Amino acid sequence: MILVLGGTLDSRILTELLLEEGKEVCYSSLTNIATDQIAENPLLTKISGQLDAGTLRETITIYNINLCIDATHPYAREISENAIWACDAMNIDYIRLERSSHIDEGSDIIAYHTYEDARDYLIGAMGKSDRNILLTTGSRQLEAFEGLPKDRTYIRVLPTAGVLKKCENLGYKPRHILALQGPFSVEMNVATMKEYNIGFVVTKDSGDVGGIPEKVAAARQVDAKILFIRRPAVAYPRVITSVEDAVVCALKNH
Repeated sequence: MILVLGGTLDSRILTELLLEEGKEVCYSSLTNIATDQIAENPLLTKISGQLDAGTLRETITIYNINLCIDATHPYAREISENAIWACDAMNIDYIRLERSSHIDEGSDIIAYHTYEDARDYLIGAMGKSDRNILLTTGSRQLEAFEGLPKDRTYIRVLPTAGVLKKCENLGYKPRHILALQGPFSVEMNVATMKEYNIGFVVTKDSGDVGGIPEKVAAARQVDAKILFIRRPAVAYPRVITSVEDAVVCALKNH
């Protein structure tokens, strides 16, 4: 059986293609949001929840996994590092499906290695601009942006009860919480940025699948500065950059 570590659009596409080829797949994601979007199939096993190194080894044993394809989000460093360790310990093949980077160049783009560096820039910029901030980096990193003026900061997050509760606990008012699931079109991004007078957009380098080209195009239409958070460095033993190549590898060796 093939273990697909997912929670992303490309991981769901990969899983569906593997199933079409008659492969048994165990699809794993942190929440049920991703697993529920894949249709039931006799060849498919779906699991959800946090996987640490120990539970990954258990999963490999329980489901007789002979290949792990890590198609998690580019910023999910912990699960990737756990998977690399577990696969090495269990002597099974590991493949990383890594989206191509999409940080454009231009005077309107700044790239930072940490969320805190981006926050510090924004704190300084707020005193020189009357435009607002749009955070699109998700709910898990919101604590890193403490210190930004909440009356001028809008956050776009997943519409789940736990996420909304966290946002409220951190002091964000309902009007400043944009609870939506992407990716979003250029038009949707432009409308959001115009509605909330956005002059600064903070985003991860999530690649084409993550809607980054549309976000950058929209920011440029409204003359907003784009702050990228660079991807974490992970020593992947083997990397493939397309879903199609991942399927070929799976069919060739497994």
